[in-house]
Amino acid sequence: MIMISDGGGLREAMPAFLYVYVQNADETCRRAIAAGAEAIETPADTPYGDRRAMVRDCWANVWQIATYRGNSD
Repeated sequence: MIMISDGGGLREAMPAFLYVYVQNADETCRRAIAAGAEAIETPADTPYGDRRAMVRDCWANVWQIATYRGNSD
């Protein structure tokens, strides 16, 4: 679970960099792009076991979307 707020007027708005785990990184990335996010990295397998994609939302926040698949070792 992630809670994100706009700061309630107390803080200046700024982009965030978030790394979130989801059930299906490919599907979540596809849905984010369909909702208007900009693709930065297409879904790909990493050496440390995550399948990961990266998108930027309309507020300039960068989201790394990952599903852990396990190491290939």
